[in-house]
Amino acid sequence: ASAGSGGSIMDTLATLEGPGQVWGAEGIAVGKEESDLKGYDNFGKFVERLKSTGVASELEGAGPFTVFAPTDPAVESYEKMFGPFDANVCMLHIVKGKVPVSQVSSADLTTISGESLKYKRAVRKDFVNDVVIGEKTFGPYNDFPVDVECSNGLIHGISLSLAS
Repeated sequence: ASAGSGGSIMDTLATLEGPGQVWGAEGIAVGKEESDLKGYDNFGKFVERLKSTGVASELEGAGPFTVFAPTDPAVESYEKMFGPFDANVCMLHIVKGKVPVSQVSSADLTTISGESLKYKRAVRKDFVNDVVIGEKTFGPYNDFPVDVECSNGLIHGISLSLAS
């Protein structure tokens, strides 16, 4: 398991470092190598949406919960394409119980709103609602964090919204 802050899911999400992102071709114009670290995709926008919709209060309970946490670009992309990242969308990312990546294939993936998430395995990867769990990034930088231990559950970072 990845080391969390030891705090609650909400406290951990607020400070969790997401996957490293490189400059790519756009870096050349600003004097960077394509493979230089540009920054990290974190989870602040998801935290904001959990708080503004009131769903954060659900995560302040004892749990345990498993949260499939979309990165900031995933939240932005969802909102551009589909509209507000509202309470229903937030709840779709939270499963009752503690589900480590090693058990996603056989676990009950019922969300706190009662919907069932769909698991599949393809191209040697695990998917939940067609989103890769445990995605790897380019180069030596952080991958998407998974199995991040919290006092009331686990967090898995994801690159897209499960509602997409």
